[in-house]
Amino acid sequence: GISEVEKATRTIFYNAIGILYNTGQRPKELLLMKIGDISEAAGLSQEIRSTHLKIHIRKENSKTGRARTVVVPIKKRIKRIMEAYKSIGIEHDPQDFLLISPTRKKRTPFSRRTFYVRLQEVLEKSGLQAELDQQSKRVSLYSSRHAYISWRLRYGNVPIHLVAKATGTSVQ
Repeated sequence: GISEVEKATRTIFYNAIGILYNTGQRPKELLLMKIGDISEAAGLSQEIRSTHLKIHIRKENSKTGRARTVVVPIKKRIKRIMEAYKSIGIEHDPQDFLLISPTRKKRTPFSRRTFYVRLQEVLEKSGLQAELDQQSKRVSLYSSRHAYISWRLRYGNVPIHLVAKATGTSVQ
């Protein structure tokens, strides 16, 4: 009983959250990413190219003011996002934001506030917020960045200097 736009928005949101957890990006970096910032992971093995894409974080979107480029396993998520937009008649150009707000007339990105409110709504309606409250825990869009960094250090055997460089932060 939901509209096609809402169905597409849910698909976009779900996959955007997955991208945050698989890249360690700051929410602002993802929300302001343009289609032209995403490219194939050329020069790498076919196995890696089948699941990974290269993303460029432009210096104007980075908290530190430094650009960086990383190869991350988000190819399926990007494909699902693009298909969701196509299902509601939105075709991206290279200069478009990846996450265009489908309810605005101008091709502007979703705001952090819109994504935050949707995350809170999902947590509440799923019952996860009640569990988090019982444990005095909080989840925000930024939690994905902390999870990514922790997982890479703890389970990925990735050197701390490489994690810091990939996420655009210091080792400290």
